[in-house]
Amino acid sequence: TMRAAVLHGRRDLRIEEVPTPSAGPGEFLLEVTAVGVCGTDASEWAHGPKLMPIETPHPVTGHVGPLTMGHEFAGRVVAVGKGVDAAWIGRLVASCGAAPCGECALCRSGRSNVCRRYSSVGLHRPGALARFVAAPVASCVDADAWGLDEHEAALVQPMSIALHAARRSGVRAGDLAVVQGVGGIGAFLIHALVDIGARVVAVDLDPARLALAEELGAGLVIRGGTDTAAAEITASWGDDLPVFFEVTGSERGMNLAIDIVPMGTTIVAVGIAKTPAPVDLGRVTVRELTLVGTNAMVRETDLDDSARLVAARAGRWDVVAAPPLPFEQLVDAALAPIAEGRPPAVKSLVLPPAS
Repeated sequence: TMRAAVLHGRRDLRIEEVPTPSAGPGEFLLEVTAVGVCGTDASEWAHGPKLMPIETPHPVTGHVGPLTMGHEFAGRVVAVGKGVDAAWIGRLVASCGAAPCGECALCRSGRSNVCRRYSSVGLHRPGALARFVAAPVASCVDADAWGLDEHEAALVQPMSIALHAARRSGVRAGDLAVVQGVGGIGAFLIHALVDIGARVVAVDLDPARLALAEELGAGLVIRGGTDTAAAEITASWGDDLPVFFEVTGSERGMNLAIDIVPMGTTIVAVGIAKTPAPVDLGRVTVRELTLVGTNAMVRETDLDDSARLVAARAGRWDVVAAPPLPFEQLVDAALAPIAEGRPPAVKSLVLPPAS
């Protein structure tokens, strides 16, 4: 057995002994080195279950009941399942946890992230907030090959979320991109956009987050929430047509974007709204705005490039991700403060339990 962080229900996370998993066909068994904790985890803990099949069986995995959390992770391969090359043993890998079917029309068209038989490690089957986790080989990238350390490798998954959002927008080198919300995805998004060659304008309420945006390459930063913020944002693009990334997930943020962007703008809804919110669709229509959703990542195309993006800043991610927290502080120092809107870091990482 092994210790694991198991969600039983709303605000009911227990550190328990659970069976040690084994690697199934096409899977690695990983000894976990670090796990990212994000808003989805905090929402499941504070307000769920929403995605996790704690009360209703998952249609793909069949899991129902308490679930080990952790869907952003890295670890060393300690065993391999049927059909997997044993040469992987000992390698450090980063995982996005994704397990699409790989056979449907969506998967075949390069959109495996919206596969109707999609499941994910840590959301629909036992996750990585434990000493060991089983993960599909196809959900992993060789972190050793990119020179990532055991903690940086856990940043590949959130980077892949950001990179996929950038790609969904169609942004190109030289384009102007506005990123509203420099948080756990917004920071990675700025890094990805700068790599593409976009000119980035960052908007946030927090001066410290704006300083981070500048360090990550934003050419202009604007303090949001002020009487002059909207005018400053619109002045930033002049005659250019921006791509606007709404990363806060707030009703106010989306409506601000719809209200101020020029005709013909693409708005990417990156942040997940916590509740249904009214938007002015009439304005979207007559101004010919394009509203784009973005979900997770396409593991086949986004994962390797995300490892490259993390590697490009290797050794300098401390401004985004604080040192990993001890496993025992998962609730008090990560889940609870994130759920309450006071995250301890732009990106929170947690260590696995001691053996």
